[in-house]
Amino acid sequence: MSLTAWARVFRAEDSEGRPVVVKRTATQRRNAEAMADWTRRAAAAGLPVVAPCVLGSENPQQVGADWWVVYPWVDGTPYDGTLEEVRLAGDLLGRQHALHIDASALRPYRWPDVDEAEVADVLERLAAKVPDITVLRALAARWTSTSLPALQAADLPVAGVTSDYKANNLIFTAAGPVIVDPDNGGLEPRLFDLALAVVLFHNECPRAPGRLFNAEEWTVFRDAYAAHVQLSEQERDLWPAALDHMLWDEGSWTLDDNADDAWIDPRQGAFLRDLATARPDRYLLA
Repeated sequence: MSLTAWARVFRAEDSEGRPVVVKRTATQRRNAEAMADWTRRAAAAGLPVVAPCVLGSENPQQVGADWWVVYPWVDGTPYDGTLEEVRLAGDLLGRQHALHIDASALRPYRWPDVDEAEVADVLERLAAKVPDITVLRALAARWTSTSLPALQAADLPVAGVTSDYKANNLIFTAAGPVIVDPDNGGLEPRLFDLALAVVLFHNECPRAPGRLFNAEEWTVFRDAYAAHVQLSEQERDLWPAALDHMLWDEGSWTLDDNADDAWIDPRQGAFLRDLATARPDRYLLA
């Protein structure tokens, strides 16, 4: 029985009876081993992130066509939506982006291909789900014509990231939150990772509010992050474009991928409807 409906993740025991988590990781050996190495060095540097357990065999290792990794089990509680948890999450993301360890072996960021016909198809499908498609149409137009080209022309600072920094992937312990699902990560613009947290932090999290960050939560998250990372002038200028990029590239996919039962679910449906109407000016940088 998987611990989550969205991935193959299982609780197990190691040879000494200690609880562990067994999960499918990156699809290629190079990426799986690079992420394992990065998490080990990040954990050694003091970042609270799970790293592969030391076993009597390779970890990660290939089983059939898939690569699997064994992580230690983390005792703690899931995100409950408190303002202190929001602050701790922003602080942890800032600490991650400020790490001074080599992340060059991680997979590089892959820019999406702009296919105007595909964008039109997505908007047509979303029109059947979203009460008002106006905001999404304007977003798609900005993304294709202005925001994505501006980002591609920039030389943005990169960092080792999990590329999936959201409430579901944090376990809160007495010492603070721990990142428990780093496997999607790579070497990416840190601005995108911050914007992705804005867009999807509360996605698919049963105990989170059915919305994106409100104004107070964003201020607390942003300021905790900024205690560790000073964004460049270029990053600050391109922040609205980065939000556009994540709102369309990740947000529209999330809206399109969620089935009808998610849209009628009181919590997840409310989150999706808020996501469909989110604008960059809700999340300013002080």
